[in-house]
Amino acid sequence: MTHRRIAPGLGLALAFVALASCGSAHDVGDLDADDSPVARYDWDPADGGDSALMEGTLELIDGCLCIVGAGETDGLITVPVFSRSLTSWDADSRVLTYAGRDYALGDPVSAGGGWGPPTSAMTIPEACEPDAWGEVMHVQSPDLEPYGG
Repeated sequence: MTHRRIAPGLGLALAFVALASCGSAHDVGDLDADDSPVARYDWDPADGGDSALMEGTLELIDGCLCIVGAGETDGLITVPVFSRSLTSWDADSRVLTYAGRDYALGDPVSAGGGWGPPTSAMTIPEACEPDAWGEVMHVQSPDLEPYGG
């Protein structure tokens, strides 16, 4: 698994997301429903984050929203754990909204963050299994746009 440095503007982007989210209520849709396929946790963009890079395609696998690796990580299945404050899920259309942008199944995504074992502070759907190393990827990124660097 290759981990690359996140783009230099990450700090500024994180500050922007933090400020933009202050003034309005966040609609999580079906994110916290019992059958939600989305792993989630509480992360505040103002707290900064890790800089490992995950790239791949958004897929729903056996009831778990995953990222299937591309490039050097082709085929590697990762369970991303998204920030509740930036994420919503629409079960009917099967669309993830992250930081105000919609991502459909099959869309390419890229995110910064770090890997580690699931913690008690995370909500991991039963259908989601950590990777071969027993880890999930805690997403700490202002967006999921494919990395251009």
